[in-house]
Amino acid sequence: MIRRSLTAIVAAILFASGATAQTANWQFRWQQGQILSYRVEHLTSASDVTRENKNDTKTRLNLTKRWQVLDVDAGGIATVQLSLLALRLETTTPSGGTLLYDSSNPDKTDPQMKKELDRFVGQPLAVLRVDAHGRVVEVKESKHGPASRFDAELPFAVVLADEGPKVDQTWERAYKMTLEPPQGTGDAYDAIQKYTCTSVTGTTATIALSTAFKKLPESPLDRVPLLQMQPEGEVIFDIQAGRLQRAHFKIEKELTGHQGEGSSYRFQSEYTEEYAGDK
Repeated sequence: MIRRSLTAIVAAILFASGATAQTANWQFRWQQGQILSYRVEHLTSASDVTRENKNDTKTRLNLTKRWQVLDVDAGGIATVQLSLLALRLETTTPSGGTLLYDSSNPDKTDPQMKKELDRFVGQPLAVLRVDAHGRVVEVKESKHGPASRFDAELPFAVVLADEGPKVDQTWERAYKMTLEPPQGTGDAYDAIQKYTCTSVTGTTATIALSTAFKKLPESPLDRVPLLQMQPEGEVIFDIQAGRLQRAHFKIEKELTGHQGEGSSYRFQSEYTEEYAGDK
């Protein structure tokens, strides 16, 4: 079961992070042929307690994203292509064992994980059209995972306000979170992200972010997969360069009674993404 979920774990994380008017202060600045690289570290832990037993799992994911700007149209919308330069995933199973995949060290990689995860490295994973504010206009191609994931998981971590930046400025983004298999059955939930510009210093702006669902399922068990979809944290945006500089998000959620009396489910996550250069 652990191995069957590895592809879903990576796909969910991957699609989790510059535009035109060069005189604007508050836009992504795309350039055709530009390549943006980002280093990601994502730590997660889940504890599932029932009356019969307790299962704890942990993952540590490290990867390097590569975004290539294929085109920028007259309206400032960029066509960008995502691929991975490197991927390392370490999973601690409920039994205490460790499963490892490391694209840079195949000799130490679990054979089953290698078979499942090699296809994520060194090839195009998605092609999107993204506007100057970071909104996804169109999903042209999504090879691993449904296109609907980009309704929720922004390629560059944030949607900028139409005007700004200004300290204490606030804005929101409404979207639908669709739980595709194996996490769900295709049900969609209304969600909202709230943003606040907390500081503008020199060439950067810091944006606080929180996520919530307008209405959660009545059943606690149906709420479990939604726990990992509610990040909060901050984004640092490079105003001068017109690009994401850094994102840091955390999740710490717990449910009780999801599988009857005495049961509980706890999920923790820490996600960091940082610009690694144009290369």
